Amino acid sequence: MSESTQPYNEIDDYIATFSDEERQEYVAAEMALDLANTLYHLRQAQGLTQREAAERAGLKQQAISRLEQAASNVQLSTLQRYLGALGYSIEISVIDNRTGTVAGKTSLSPA
Repeated sequence: MSESTQPYNEIDDYIATFSDEERQEYVAAEMALDLANTLYHLRQAQGLTQREAAERAGLKQQAISRLEQAASNVQLSTLQRYLGALGYSIEISVIDNRTGTVAGKTSLSPA
């Protein structure tokens, strides 16, 4: 019996069966969760409740909850407003998937 250097992962095998469209949806969902997690941790690091962060940003507490749960598509203006209230700005990079080269970059100042 030979030992494998990598553990067997049923999830990776399942994802490998996805169509291109399913794979794109999976990547989009993964990015939404990563963003929600980042927003949650940024707020927590400042010791703010959702309500306090919402008041700073001029948003409703429910909007902050949706942002942190990846429960909906995020409008860039809402994200910019929220992060601006926490003292952050947004930088967007356009990256060529084939080469990894940054094709363009822009920074958004708080709204």
